[in-house]
Amino acid sequence: MKTMLLSLWDDFSNWVTLGWSDTTYIIVMCVLGIFAMVNILNFLKGNKFNKDKKPFKWPSLVICLVLFAIMAVLSMARYM
Repeated sequence: MKTMLLSLWDDFSNWVTLGWSDTTYIIVMCVLGIFAMVNILNFLKGNKFNKDKKPFKWPSLVICLVLFAIMAVLSMARYM
């Protein structure tokens, strides 16, 4: 089982490192970063006009954390 997981990680790392050009990697990371930052700003902005509703938008925080985790996995696959 452990060998299969290591093989899967090696395949993924080789795909990101060798299969993607530098331009593709930079574009993917920039797009993910922009979407993550927009979601965190939506989370922090909250509802200013409707005080009856919850002030924070929790799904945007979850999406932001998932996007940052994907960015971390991609950067680990590329540089480790």
